[in-house]
Amino acid sequence: MNILIVGGGLQALSVARSLKKERYSVIALLHRGDISTKSKYIDKLYTIDITPTHKKEYLFFVHRVLQVHAISVIIPLSDVTAEFLSINKVELEHEYHLKCAIPNYDIFQKANDKWQLLALCKENFIPHPQTQLLTSSNLQEAADAIGFPALIKPNISVGARGITMVCSLSDLQDKYDGILRKYGECTLQEYIDTSGAPYYNVMMYRDEKGNIVNTVIIEIIRYYPIKGGSSSFCRTIESKELYEICKKTLEVLNWIGFADFDILQTKDGDFKIIEINPRVPASIRAAEVSGINFPALIVNDILGIKISPYTYVPNKQLRYLGLDIMWFISSNRRFSCIPSWFIFFSRNLYYQESGAIFFSLFSGLKKICSSSFRKSKAGI
Repeated sequence: MNILIVGGGLQALSVARSLKKERYSVIALLHRGDISTKSKYIDKLYTIDITPTHKKEYLFFVHRVLQVHAISVIIPLSDVTAEFLSINKVELEHEYHLKCAIPNYDIFQKANDKWQLLALCKENFIPHPQTQLLTSSNLQEAADAIGFPALIKPNISVGARGITMVCSLSDLQDKYDGILRKYGECTLQEYIDTSGAPYYNVMMYRDEKGNIVNTVIIEIIRYYPIKGGSSSFCRTIESKELYEICKKTLEVLNWIGFADFDILQTKDGDFKIIEINPRVPASIRAAEVSGINFPALIVNDILGIKISPYTYVPNKQLRYLGLDIMWFISSNRRFSCIPSWFIFFSRNLYYQESGAIFFSLFSGLKKICSSSFRKSKAGI
């Protein structure tokens, strides 16, 4: 049975490996030069130089792949491919008699659009940061409601791009127009000072009957940039409170399938949903090493194959050494962090790069020297 993955990154490495464990054939449509093009778990690889932002051209390439291979399920692995697939879901499913592992666009957009999601949280008393939709005429009103410091956040963006801290009304007035022009509609959101404390990632699968089949919760201990970025070191945990918050959110959304939550914890210990990533994240490997094969679960459920929950074994540590090098250089806690940065091998320690430590070290050093990578991680 053929499964098509679109969009790459580290998550493509994990997804391809997890699907092969269940003996699925993996076909990939990836950007040329993507790290996952080297995966030995991909049976047939197609590479292109364009992204789904080139809508007609990208759709043309998807059609070409589907005309050659009998695909059962398409799984998107990036923000842009998830949106693309949701928009084109009805057409592709009808024409090729396959399934797209993404909700219909009306439901997808409620999670993908940060303003819509947090407005829904407010209506349903789900914990979230105070947030106000911005317009050119309500900056004063929004500032009075949210206070400072605060964050200007694009409603739809990839990673941290466009997220900008403002510390006064004049600061907001100076920066708003530029962000609006570049990223579209945005909000003003309260700034939650975590002071370097962990934040949380909750991966959850909800079936069409409304059952939560499996959940994996990640405590992200080190991240880069150190003011709030991608995980460089995390561990899998259990938390009834986080489970209930995310379960309720998916119920309100009527979400079917996989979802990935980003959640902060305040100094007072309160959890607050920041956003939902409606696709498989790079941290999917943390689920894999903790016993949960989400890619196989996605495929089996969407095809109506009888499924049973996987057994979750928490307290597994996952390290992305490439980013962890950058964390080490940037952090003033480099010699005092717990666990120690200098522990490279232990029973429950795994690597995002599947143990390719020397490759990761080389990759990390290259990234340190790359101004474009540093800017992208800083949201520029």
